[in-house]
Amino acid sequence: MLHVVEPGLRSTVQDDPRVAGARIGLPGSGPADPLAFAAARALAGEPAAAVIEVVGLPFTFRCDDRRLLAVTGRDVSVRASSRLPGWMAFVARAGETVTVLGGSRYAYVCVGGGLALEPVLGSRATYLPARVGPLPRALAAGDAIPLGPARGLERAGQRVPAARYVAPVEAIAGPHAERFERDAARAFFAEEFSVGSEADRMGVRLAGPELRWPHADVLTCGVLPGAVQVPRGGSPIVLGPDAQTTGGYPVIAVVAAASRGIVAQALPGERLRFAPVDPARAVAALRAAGAGSAVA
Repeated sequence: MLHVVEPGLRSTVQDDPRVAGARIGLPGSGPADPLAFAAARALAGEPAAAVIEVVGLPFTFRCDDRRLLAVTGRDVSVRASSRLPGWMAFVARAGETVTVLGGSRYAYVCVGGGLALEPVLGSRATYLPARVGPLPRALAAGDAIPLGPARGLERAGQRVPAARYVAPVEAIAGPHAERFERDAARAFFAEEFSVGSEADRMGVRLAGPELRWPHADVLTCGVLPGAVQVPRGGSPIVLGPDAQTTGGYPVIAVVAAASRGIVAQALPGERLRFAPVDPARAVAALRAAGAGSAVA
């Protein structure tokens, strides 16, 4: 068992997104920072494991038996028997208290052997608004989560390079880019935006140049995480993993998967700049990021 001692602000179990629910309006959920999530799995040697996504550090837990653990995020460290950096696999003794520290908006904890939870609608990801998932709520102190058989202890000490959270946010021109005034479309990729306080797993609202679109509203269409919607006020919203599955605001761009963590991890007041890429470049960046998660 994994026992939650200090749950953070709003920590949940997350898994690969739930792809079967969009047709009934159910968001896919999954990780807000896909690269940190994948790196935690790679370090623990658990490529298909559900992990704990922590919002609001510190997060403290202990396991009943000796376990391989991996913790990743924008700015994380681990306090156990000693202070350890993030993005490294390590072993905790049976009953040892482990605390995840740092300023990361989202941190990821993966356990060797995985969380022994059954999928709901094809995934173990938690969608809090509808209470969907095998543990369909935020974690609380005293929770005990079953684990699979312990394994991978020999991986202790292995590392992966930490993701960079300062690079420009790569984005592909969206399906409605031509509906915007020419100056607005150009400003999206030329100007900086600041991250607002309205930022969660549903989306991140940005402040910056006003992005005007003089035409009528678009017909409601499907949207995915990373889509940059622009309401009438002109302030863009980058959709996250818990965002709605359809929307009627025009989509000026779509953030490449390899850059979604940069947006998700940005703190209020931090500034972001978007860089245009074509789909082939976005796919190449995602593959390169995956290669960077190769355990050293």
